[in-house]
Amino acid sequence: MSARADKDRPGSWEWAVCGASVTGDMHRRRGLDCDDAYGYGVAGGLVVAAVADGAGSVSGTSAWGSYTACQSVVRNALHSQFRRDFATDPGGHRAQMRWLFERALQHVRRRADAMQLELPMLATTLSVVVADRRGAVLGQIGDGVIAVETESGISTRLIETKDEYANTTWFLQSDRAFDVSFRSETQPGVSAFALSTDGMSYKITDITTGGAYEPFFRGSWEHVRAGTSSAHFAALLRGITDDQTGDDKTMVLSALRWEDDDFHPSARPVRTTIVGSPPPATVRARHPQVGGHV
Repeated sequence: MSARADKDRPGSWEWAVCGASVTGDMHRRRGLDCDDAYGYGVAGGLVVAAVADGAGSVSGTSAWGSYTACQSVVRNALHSQFRRDFATDPGGHRAQMRWLFERALQHVRRRADAMQLELPMLATTLSVVVADRRGAVLGQIGDGVIAVETESGISTRLIETKDEYANTTWFLQSDRAFDVSFRSETQPGVSAFALSTDGMSYKITDITTGGAYEPFFRGSWEHVRAGTSSAHFAALLRGITDDQTGDDKTMVLSALRWEDDDFHPSARPVRTTIVGSPPPATVRARHPQVGGHV
């Protein structure tokens, strides 16, 4: 956590966040849009972030699955009752995380019904972090990258165990996904975290072990603490051309930083921030032949 420069001025540790999603080269060459989505929100000392990767085998319709899942997670986590429970019952954090995933699946199912599509047409992975000053709870179905910074260092968490087919994964809608693929854990003392879809894996992790490429995360979190914008971050993602996959790239970065209270001695205003990727622009109907586990 960055040191505070002036300990005499009133203020507090606050979560700084930025996120971006860019269409991969392979999608652009095929005339396809981005199937990834992200969302994050900050309220009352709590931060929630989600990223999701729609199945490439149903490109276009799966983008609605990833978008809907992220929207559901952020809005449910920022609900006043969820925030109260998170603050008062640390022992229930993993159950709260599972509830967010279950609600996300319900919302994706409703979206599929409204679009008159079979549920597999909206297949998506999902990775989530909810955190406050005391720690974080992480959750994931499918692949993707979750990295955290604590006093012990920087590490990737909840790494998906691949079977003999390395390019397959689980989806939120997969049969038995909650029994087999859903992973969750709590991490105390988290001072920064990152969420990414698998399009960035070659750049930010050891592709063999899944371990974190620490210089990337350390430098990225320092930029977030310094106030880098999401537009700048999106430009950085667009500039990555040697990722070996051509896949969509999506990431949310968050870090604690000290913010002086310029309102002191008056009361500081209460803020709620919600940011997310825009809704998909198109729908391409296909037969539901989703790769991975369905």
